[in-house]
Amino acid sequence: MEQMVYRVRRAELDDAQRIGELFNQYRMFYNQVSDTEGAMKYIQERLKKNESVIWIAETESELESAQGNLGGFVQLYPSFSSVSMGSIWVLNDLYVHTDYRRKGIARKLLQAAQTFASETGAIRVTLSTAISNKQAKALYESEGYAKDDHFLYYERNV
Repeated sequence: MEQMVYRVRRAELDDAQRIGELFNQYRMFYNQVSDTEGAMKYIQERLKKNESVIWIAETESELESAQGNLGGFVQLYPSFSSVSMGSIWVLNDLYVHTDYRRKGIARKLLQAAQTFASETGAIRVTLSTAISNKQAKALYESEGYAKDDHFLYYERNV
């Protein structure tokens, strides 16, 4: 079997369309209605306003042509911890295209996020996942993420 060659790099505004297409698939994974145009606009706006940092995994074929799907992406949002008086990154989105799963891409994207957080002086990376997402939980724990046993998280729609 041929080994897939890919690289992980920080996304730029020019990548917004390709990321948006994959972001739409990610949203559909979480039972949202398909909206490719809206997903592209959302990603473009986050990048344009520097409201998030996105790392992408490109397969060798995408390195030759910017027309194909990406292998995967991870999106981080900046935040702060008042108690710790430090910056944190919220790993809000991690998704690997179905064609590229089980090839180490999610792990490489997680590692890129961790390295970035360290390089920017953050004190931690936080994330959440669906309780039923056993594969994601196993990956996160294998990369050193620990389940929070001290705090409950609440939310309320407005």
